[in-house]
Amino acid sequence: MHTFEVTIKKHRKVGQTEFTWPEWWNEVVQDVDVVAYEDNPNKRGHITEGAICVCDDETWAKIEAKHDPMITERTVEEANERGRKWRPQVERIVDDKAVLSVLAKAVRGEALSDEDKHVLDPDHPAKGVNKSPAFDVAKIMEEKEHGKAKSLHRNA
Repeated sequence: MHTFEVTIKKHRKVGQTEFTWPEWWNEVVQDVDVVAYEDNPNKRGHITEGAICVCDDETWAKIEAKHDPMITERTVEEANERGRKWRPQVERIVDDKAVLSVLAKAVRGEALSDEDKHVLDPDHPAKGVNKSPAFDVAKIMEEKEHGKAKSLHRNA
């Protein structure tokens, strides 16, 4: 498995973005998983942004043979650094009843137990407020090998 970054030319207007991939991209697109896009929606006009991709060895050999300067092989660490920048972890409520129960106690002025505090702590594994999973290209690659990967874009 290989990780790489492809530089994509974009033409962004309000409410619309056109993507221009390398000319030969259709030769490999069915065998590449785009797992993270750089996205700066406030930049308008003609810009370039990156996309982190994952593919098997055979597909990588085809891509590498193109000697395209728009393609840069990335280590897992480099891919994670970019992916985590472009797809940061966010806090999300995974058990709204637990969160509402704790908030109701707080509003009533009741003391919160350690268990209650854990429900509101996104860094604690208790269900309530939690963080989304950190971007992890190694995990994505493992899931791809087992047919479970979720590509952001298969047909560029």
